[in-house]
Amino acid sequence: MGGALQTLFPAMGTVNSILIYDPARKNAAEEIRFFVRSLDRKLSVFRPDSEISRFNALDGGEWMTVGEDSFAIFRESIRCSRLTGGAFDVTAGPLSALWREAIRSRRLPEETAVRKAGQLVNYRDLGLKEEQRQVCLQKKEQSVDFGGIAKGYAADRAVRILREAGVKNALINFGGTVGVLGEPKMVGIQDPFRPTGEPFGVLTLQDSFAVTSGSYERGFARGGVRWHHIIDPRTGMPSDSGLRSVTLVGTRAAELDALSTAVFILGAEAALPLLQSRALEAVFITETGQVLVTPGLQSDFRLICQKGRSAL
Repeated sequence: MGGALQTLFPAMGTVNSILIYDPARKNAAEEIRFFVRSLDRKLSVFRPDSEISRFNALDGGEWMTVGEDSFAIFRESIRCSRLTGGAFDVTAGPLSALWREAIRSRRLPEETAVRKAGQLVNYRDLGLKEEQRQVCLQKKEQSVDFGGIAKGYAADRAVRILREAGVKNALINFGGTVGVLGEPKMVGIQDPFRPTGEPFGVLTLQDSFAVTSGSYERGFARGGVRWHHIIDPRTGMPSDSGLRSVTLVGTRAAELDALSTAVFILGAEAALPLLQSRALEAVFITETGQVLVTPGLQSDFRLICQKGRSAL
């Protein structure tokens, strides 16, 4: 691709791509790969020896010292949980685990199990001690899950590594978290009604990130209803906001990662004040296929398939 150097590697449950348009800077890609895989080992809830799994196994009220990256993500997660009033809640680990198993087995969880897991979700129960770099959850069986913010944090760090290495022109894609450095580039947005790899539109990005969340990624149908993986922490059930996907555009990937989940849960209209307060732009696709675009993206978004398009 025009003399660019592409690096692919698995981590964080996806295949990650780094495209550097200056092959002489290939060491930067290796540094990013090492960092992201190391971060994945620390944060994965699927590894019993990970830092987060050990934290989640503690009794309520126990403090644990964590690494700098983990603590930074804890801090950012609490900030985003507050910003969204709990629509994004980093302590939603019990609900995430419950619905992950439901999707795997294609069986709906019992109402009592949903209620019990939901009672454990409250970001206000997560304590931080800045100087000691310690974290604590108030109740036993509470747990955190960084699945909704870790890729964004990794993308922020990746772009920082590229800049520090002197890279002027690059594109990264960490499983739907896309970052563009340098010259403007066109980035496709997945069509949530069609197979993976088929976009419904393209965004032109420059020195910014785009993060997409959608209900099409994981789920199953039962009783005429699609049960998906984006869980509303406030109800304990899959989000029913009328959206099929949302793509946010901004300059901080960790925030975009967390807020894209929250915005999907809140719905397009209810999320507008949050987007405006953070100076973020968005492209929404509703369950009926309507495309909604915020004013700041009108000139940077192009529809490439036949769906209704409206301005917000």
